[in-house]
Amino acid sequence: MRQCKPRTLTVVADGVIFLMLAVFAYVWANQLYMPPGTLQDFLELRITLLNTIFSIVFVVLSTKCLSALGLYYGDFTDWFRAGLKTVASCGIMTAFLAIYLLLRKSPSPITIILLEFFISTSIYQLVRLAFTNRGLRSNQRELEQVLILGTGRRAMKAWKEIRVRYYGSKQLIGFVDDRDPHQLPAELEATYVCHVAGLSDFFLHNVVDELIVAVPMRSCYDMAQQAVSFAEGAGVRVLTLNDTYGLSFSRALRARAPLFIELIPKDEKWITAESVKRTFDLLGASLGLLLALPLFAAIAIAIKLTSPGPVLFVQRRYGYRRRLFPMLKFRSMVPNAPALMASLESKNEAAGPIFKIKNDPRITPIGRFLRSTSLDELPQLWNVLVGDMSLVGPRPMSVRDVSRFTEAQLMRRFSVRPGITGIWQVSGRSSLTFEQWMKLDFAYLDEWSLALDFKILARTVPAVLRRSGSL
Repeated sequence: MRQCKPRTLTVVADGVIFLMLAVFAYVWANQLYMPPGTLQDFLELRITLLNTIFSIVFVVLSTKCLSALGLYYGDFTDWFRAGLKTVASCGIMTAFLAIYLLLRKSPSPITIILLEFFISTSIYQLVRLAFTNRGLRSNQRELEQVLILGTGRRAMKAWKEIRVRYYGSKQLIGFVDDRDPHQLPAELEATYVCHVAGLSDFFLHNVVDELIVAVPMRSCYDMAQQAVSFAEGAGVRVLTLNDTYGLSFSRALRARAPLFIELIPKDEKWITAESVKRTFDLLGASLGLLLALPLFAAIAIAIKLTSPGPVLFVQRRYGYRRRLFPMLKFRSMVPNAPALMASLESKNEAAGPIFKIKNDPRITPIGRFLRSTSLDELPQLWNVLVGDMSLVGPRPMSVRDVSRFTEAQLMRRFSVRPGITGIWQVSGRSSLTFEQWMKLDFAYLDEWSLALDFKILARTVPAVLRRSGSL
């Protein structure tokens, strides 16, 4: 299991929510047996010092219990293990609540209180894990693809760690080194990838999530620096071993710590902001889908009445971590539009790898209206809901366009979830060149904040109403 520092906000929230669910279970169970009109009197009872002390202990103990069972660390890769640990943690807290109620000789229906508390806390924890653990989300169960820089003792140590401790979450692609591969042991030669100078080209044509620097820094600093520069440019995370530097007084602490540490880890404020962004995505997508249901029905009918073929167009696009996902759109072209693209390549009006024709003959009459108003993008609210996309971010790109990239630095745009809208949409949309488009995407990555997302969302509606830069 991947180890990481739990988020303080999540830990505190869990403790408070566990306490609130305990109080709710107590109130709910008691009101079932209360005469009518006495619930208000019950709620107005004074909070005693003993209850206050119990509340504090209960919050602290619940967070310690969840932490000890590993519910704040890394990615679960199967629901069985996640469910088992959830049941165990909620069972322990239910037992603690039972002991308190028995010692207080509470006249309340203890069995009903405990049953309601156990069920509600178990459901809450499973929902939280579903949203916070990538390994439990079907669209992100792919193993993290890892390169190791080096072929010596430290590289072997890193390889062993991946096979033993990170089995099920990381997969080794191979080793990168400037040594002659024919001079390496057979097992290393078979997994040798390239020299450091070839890393940029490798990043361009392959999915790589992490580069683990496992070389002695004193003798290999220049090589490591070159590899790190290539990785940073392509948006690949860089990790190093925690024993890169010798420590005299913290050896025991380091022995218990994760072997791999991120070269530039995200701070807690950034992590919290990302959690808020995902929460806003979930709320926005859910509300948008509910409110747009009548519009969905009207568009579906219009598409069916004006052209044969399916209502939705599903295309594989590159998204977060350069993984392919099925992006949804209302169909705005004839059913065989992808097959016709090859015959239209000579009419492509866009410079660079993207394909664009102002008067594309494949677009249907209703499709032209859907595109100009961006209504064809509405089904992507579902992509946001399941975690493939975000409300705001760089646009997901097609396999054709990405296959024509010539610079590894362009891969950095896949280090965040793609969005329904972004700086590109509010800055000219299709009237921008490919170079301007990429420049805006990287500006978004470098300057990202929640405030920037809200600003882009606020500017999206006027841009759509003006139909600026639309095809």
